Amino acid sequence: MSDREAGRRDRLRATAAGAGLDAVLVTNLLNVRYLTGFTGSNGALLLRTDGGDLFGTDGRYTTQAGIQVPDV
Repeated sequence: MSDREAGRRDRLRATAAGAGLDAVLVTNLLNVRYLTGFTGSNGALLLRTDGGDLFGTDGRYTTQAGIQVPDV
């Protein structure tokens, strides 16, 4: 993960908080990649406005997710 993806998540978090949302569920793989850097074919990001984001994928990508998305 780079600072670029963290900055993107922070901007989305601020937008969501400004709209009164508690979280945003991102399932479109292009958007997941944009926000996390994850390049697998199955993944989702739950971006919470209070931090503590969650990333989920299936077992095929456990190692890859650990490398590409270690901070989520």
